[in-house]
Amino acid sequence: MNSIVEDILMHYGMPRRSGRYPYGSGENPYQHSGDFLSRVQELKKSGMSETDIAKNMGLTTTQLRTQMSLAKDERRALQVATVKGLREKGYSLNEIADKMGFANDSSVRSLLNETSENRMNQAKATADVLRKLIEEKGMIDVGTGVERELGVSKEKLNQALYMLELEGYPIYGGGVPQVTNPGKQTNIKVICPPGTEHKDIYDFENVHSVRDYISYDNGESFRKSFEYPASMDSKRLQIRYADQGGVDKDGVIELRRGVKDLSLGDSHYAQVRIMVDGTHYLKGMAVYSDNMPDGVDVIFNTNKKSGTPTKDVLKKIKDDPDNPFGSLIKEHGGQSYYDDPKGKYTDPVTGKKQSLSLINKRAEEGDWGEWSKTLPSQFLSKQSLTLIKKQLGSGFYKVKTGDGIIGYCMSEFIKLC
Repeated sequence: MNSIVEDILMHYGMPRRSGRYPYGSGENPYQHSGDFLSRVQELKKSGMSETDIAKNMGLTTTQLRTQMSLAKDERRALQVATVKGLREKGYSLNEIADKMGFANDSSVRSLLNETSENRMNQAKATADVLRKLIEEKGMIDVGTGVERELGVSKEKLNQALYMLELEGYPIYGGGVPQVTNPGKQTNIKVICPPGTEHKDIYDFENVHSVRDYISYDNGESFRKSFEYPASMDSKRLQIRYADQGGVDKDGVIELRRGVKDLSLGDSHYAQVRIMVDGTHYLKGMAVYSDNMPDGVDVIFNTNKKSGTPTKDVLKKIKDDPDNPFGSLIKEHGGQSYYDDPKGKYTDPVTGKKQSLSLINKRAEEGDWGEWSKTLPSQFLSKQSLTLIKKQLGSGFYKVKTGDGIIGYCMSEFIKLC
């Protein structure tokens, strides 16, 4: 064996696992990560390839890269803590740069950047939410495409999985036979509670998805992927009937600009659902309007005649806590929150109280172009299993939007466009 390996790597250890004392209990809580990076750097200087270094450490190259990335984050976390401590003591940016051996204060400014700091915590936040899911559900599918469902990068997901694996959560792979393709199989990857055996992952009914939680900021924080919609008081709503001009804009929902709980975010228009009085909902294309009557925040245009009761103009919600509109909203960005001192939610990053927006987006500006490429898989993958099973025997029909025919779908799915 290489003499350097014998001298340096005999006790290289693993983050959060090795040693008789609790992780982070030393004078320098991140000294291990610095040692690890130094060891790897020293071995590279000796001429060893990344593959050889990983082999001598008993790791795969993927594990080595993941561990190096985690170690870099830990080292930077120590630097951030040091900089903040020195700032609290009154040191200037230049003085801190001198003390820490930086060429100038730009490195110090970078360490004080909250966005950069939050980015470092993405892997930890992802590991935390996966751990919570495992505690709640048991075995969790973490295979292909899961990073997109969670809203994180593949790199951060791999780091999170590695952290959990080191904590004792086993990760197993396996093949699932394809019913429609005899002899073929689909590969799965599952993270399990400590003590789970490999054979247990083939009890597929006990393997759950990650869809309960989602990140809107690339892994800095996580929220429930669906909250039961907030409801608007019908006193804020005006119906514009057919003879009042509603027929010319049938289905258009006009919103008062600048109202926090009715914001469309970065979009100029969106296909939305808005719950009203907890019993009914508006469905249509929402746009901002600068010509709103006093006391009215929403105008709904309809082709129904004047005098039609409001509840006969609106649609009745479904008796389904997971899908009250009978049509699933967007997975990413379908719901949003706004700062509200009286809100019942807490922003996971800022800690501010927030409330759930009244806007539930089915689709928004920019989505329709994507649908033209992904419609078949979108219709099947985003619907409830119950609905899919129910419609397996149905025929296919052309689906139309304002842009024309964009694909085919099962009869029931037409309602979901």
